[in-house]
Amino acid sequence: MNSDLGVPTGRDIRPPRSNIGPVGWLQENLFSTWYNSGFTVFVGTILVVALWFVIGWVLLQADWRVIATLGGRVVIGQYNIEAACPGQDCFWRPQAALLLVNIVLGMVWGVSKNSLPKKVALVGGIVSSAFALLPYGLDSMGLDVRLLLMANIPAVVTGWAIGRHTRLGNTRSIIICSIGIFFITLILLRGIPGIAFLQPVSVIYWGGLMLNLLLAIAGIGLSLPIGIGLALGRKSRLTVLKFLCILFIEVFRGVPLITLLFMSQVLVPLAFPEDFPQNSLFRAAIVITLFSSAYMAENIRGGLQSLHSGQAEAARALGLPSWQTTLFISLPQAIRNVIPAIVGQFISLFKDTTLVYIIGMLDVMEISRAFIQGNPEFLASAKEVFVFLAIVFWIFTYGMSYVSRGIEGHLGVGKR
Repeated sequence: MNSDLGVPTGRDIRPPRSNIGPVGWLQENLFSTWYNSGFTVFVGTILVVALWFVIGWVLLQADWRVIATLGGRVVIGQYNIEAACPGQDCFWRPQAALLLVNIVLGMVWGVSKNSLPKKVALVGGIVSSAFALLPYGLDSMGLDVRLLLMANIPAVVTGWAIGRHTRLGNTRSIIICSIGIFFITLILLRGIPGIAFLQPVSVIYWGGLMLNLLLAIAGIGLSLPIGIGLALGRKSRLTVLKFLCILFIEVFRGVPLITLLFMSQVLVPLAFPEDFPQNSLFRAAIVITLFSSAYMAENIRGGLQSLHSGQAEAARALGLPSWQTTLFISLPQAIRNVIPAIVGQFISLFKDTTLVYIIGMLDVMEISRAFIQGNPEFLASAKEVFVFLAIVFWIFTYGMSYVSRGIEGHLGVGKR
């Protein structure tokens, strides 16, 4: 109080409680006007009723035992059956590859100063370790392999120590390690003839979520650089190069992915001799990558067109050649501007990997459907299986979106 005037000073005046805190937020966003209040009550009633029925079905009516019975087939498909690797235990290979992936995630955490890689690495290690609790169905999984899965959390910590305290703690080393681990994973899963503990396993036994992730990782890793090349080629002044890039983009964007997959398995083998080695997984990966690259090229081209021409003119005034202007000025800004569109294309690519069922590959969706149809006692539980798969796909796609928002915030997309 001001002793001279007897009135409260500005320091003592506080805003009304209805304008701050949760009450203020509700007042401003949900009950600001009479029609806003009515709409809030109407939508809230619908959500409460829907939530009541959903929770009732999940807790009281749904039979989730089918998920436990399906077990590890969701993750690795038929990789664990005797026909895939006769006379030998090949079950440790996917788990060993998963350990390597978590080591790389830990290295990214150790190098980065942001909290986002830490969250991604810890979630990856925890989820990977939780795979040890799944029943793996057709053949019992040994304790040694379950211990290998539980070692994913220590693997993340090991990767963090490597990234923080060794010379490998830099972006270039992590990129090289990531590429190397991808090829090591393919070698582990496929095997090498003549090596006793790496007996070859045909790709027809690859399946489950493992197959979807392999196709998605290959597609994401290759479609971005190919898309950048196509976008730059479409803007090139070389007429032949520009025409070829336009032709490629328009053809792949104008044909459904299912048609391209079917053509890759039926028509492409006709162009090779009968004794030529055939690999359906390799052809599917190529088609998915090229299909996504066509869309990625248009995203990158949109980012390039959003830049003001004055930047290129300033670069030329400084004496920079055109390739340096593109590589160091135009392209980084274009990619930064279209990060949401790029990540949206990655999410679409990941979901499109489920279409490989059309060529007879048992991805996570197809192997679940085949299990339901092959076991009549579980026909009534089909809803539970596909709800579970929807949640699995949502977790992966939301994780990609979450990482994208973190990158956008770090780069200041839309702010500067």
